[in-house]
Amino acid sequence: MALLLAACQPTPRSEVVVNKGEGRLEALIVSAPEASAPPEETIRTRMGAPERVQDTVSGKVYGGTMDITIDADVAVPEVAAAPVYRAALVPSAPEEKERLAQALLGDGPYIYRQNHRLWNETNIRYYQAWLNALDDQPYGPGADYAEMRAWLTGQIEAQQLGYQQADGRVKEQPWPGSWTDTSGAVMSEDGRTFSWADGSLLKFRTEGTPWLVARERHGSPRTEDERAADAAAAAFLKELHNADVTLYGIAAHDESWRQQFGVETGFDNGLYQLWYLPVYAGIPVYPWETYHGTDNGQQDAGVSFDRSVHQERIEVVTNDGSVAEATWTSPLRILGVENGNVPLLSFDRIMEIFRQQIFMNIYMGKDYQGNDSHTDLHVTEITFSYMRVRRPNESDYWLLPVWDFRGYDTRFGENAIDSWWDNFSLLTINAVDGSIVDRNLGY
Repeated sequence: MALLLAACQPTPRSEVVVNKGEGRLEALIVSAPEASAPPEETIRTRMGAPERVQDTVSGKVYGGTMDITIDADVAVPEVAAAPVYRAALVPSAPEEKERLAQALLGDGPYIYRQNHRLWNETNIRYYQAWLNALDDQPYGPGADYAEMRAWLTGQIEAQQLGYQQADGRVKEQPWPGSWTDTSGAVMSEDGRTFSWADGSLLKFRTEGTPWLVARERHGSPRTEDERAADAAAAAFLKELHNADVTLYGIAAHDESWRQQFGVETGFDNGLYQLWYLPVYAGIPVYPWETYHGTDNGQQDAGVSFDRSVHQERIEVVTNDGSVAEATWTSPLRILGVENGNVPLLSFDRIMEIFRQQIFMNIYMGKDYQGNDSHTDLHVTEITFSYMRVRRPNESDYWLLPVWDFRGYDTRFGENAIDSWWDNFSLLTINAVDGSIVDRNLGY
């Protein structure tokens, strides 16, 4: 019960003592014998996890009541073991940074250059080509091309204004940094840049790449160009950081318009954004954060769950079949194996914990008259994965197996996990001891 009641903790004001079970979790991980199973048994069968779950549950939350409808696929990797790893966000050694720079940029010389107008010039050409392509109605006859043209014209005008206001001088000098710097960037003479922030970021970028932030994506490549983009990105990531990855999603530069009008084709210009998940022992790490209800509900309760921890996140932009940008946030380094196949709670026990704890995790604000609120929560996906969790009183981490319950709150979005809800987990449960893990706090 002590573990179950340690659910939602406000943001601490001092150093966190992680995992309040008096060493019980550490004993389960380090001291417990590795789970044994027949060679053909998977962790899904060992935990008794079904393919799908349907259920309903109701209860009180802070500020009101909540009904929960569960109609969810249960996603479990097809693996036979769930190791617990000890890991760290350790700085790259100076010689490793230099090796990476040589692999990504060549042997040098390295420079530092500022060309403020180049980005505007690139974007003007990008938006103008897109605008011209509308003459062929690439999104089908049902699209509002007048609105599209107006939007693209506005983007071109904004970039033209930025160009006029930017400093037109190109500032270039030999690279002034050092491989021992905790953060820095080096550029090749042809405009490729490798930058780092020790323990939190590895990044590659090609000077003059068009601005691209896709809000929608689809799950797997659909065309030869998209498959080529995936192959190029996966090979590049192996060079950037030596870890296994799997494709999480891909988007054409105009993906939101393609999805809005229900077409798979649009203005094909070779520009794609791709998202990847790091994978350890066949089990992925997801970059989700924890949903806690409304902001005013949390304020009324006097709690704060501001995000201070970021799981690994990998994003790549390709242009004409080659990598133009790559960002690896919080790259993790495995230090050792704590347990080669940790014992896991049964899926029935995980569901029991969810039914109890979800109501302690959500905070709802009162309505405008000060009355209790009501909301409907829909769970559409239950996923088994890894999460980086701080070890008790240590600076390094465990990669722990966890269960995430995902879906949406009808107050803020209905019918599916859209691009906003896709960033959230409604509740995360430690698969080893059943304690609640907050993704925003990292423990």
